[in-house]
Amino acid sequence: MIKTILFLTLASNLIFAQNSDLFNNNWYISQIVTNNQTTISPTMQVSIGTSHFNSNTNFVSSYFNTAGSMITFNTLTDSFTRQGGGCTLAVYNGTNAAAAQAYDQKNCDFFINTSSGTIFNYQIINNSNLKTLIITNATTGDKIYYNNSFLGTKENALKKTFKVYPNPSSDFLIVEDLEKNLKVKIYDLSGKLLFETLSSGKTLKVDVSNFQKGQYLLNIENFKSEFFIKN
Repeated sequence: MIKTILFLTLASNLIFAQNSDLFNNNWYISQIVTNNQTTISPTMQVSIGTSHFNSNTNFVSSYFNTAGSMITFNTLTDSFTRQGGGCTLAVYNGTNAAAAQAYDQKNCDFFINTSSGTIFNYQIINNSNLKTLIITNATTGDKIYYNNSFLGTKENALKKTFKVYPNPSSDFLIVEDLEKNLKVKIYDLSGKLLFETLSSGKTLKVDVSNFQKGQYLLNIENFKSEFFIKN
């Protein structure tokens, strides 16, 4: 009996040590990449659902509807294997309904339209207090991106804020309410630094016309970080 308890404790500790960030954050789906095509989470009248790992054996990926998967973690690599699951079927009829329903279907298809035994790799990118979880189908290369609470922790919430518009943007991003000589950085969701400069005053204009369609993190020294969308 003692040996059994010790074995279960050791196995549990190995899994939680390897995957602690997965369990210690709520995740909010931000974009899906299938067949090299990126789709950003459409805006709804209700909040995006919380995606989370309920235990070592279950992952829930939520937008409006939920794709629930039974999983097994690999303790040697950052991956898990999906054994089965299903999707909820609630119908969203609010603003932007067609886009929202199509996005729901993409979320469901990403996980559910796979055979039992499909392996999904995961990666967690840290940008200050904000984290991005990327789950990749190891067979197809398709990806889903999640952010932790979008704007992070209590510490981050206490920082100063700035205005950023238009959001989404197709060409230029305007940032207001800044101070002089602050470090300004833009990252993509893989953590790659795409832009860096110093603020010259209260307003900054950033050319994002050459950015690929998707979601980006705007990080300004001493300020609360913000996500923006390039369309």
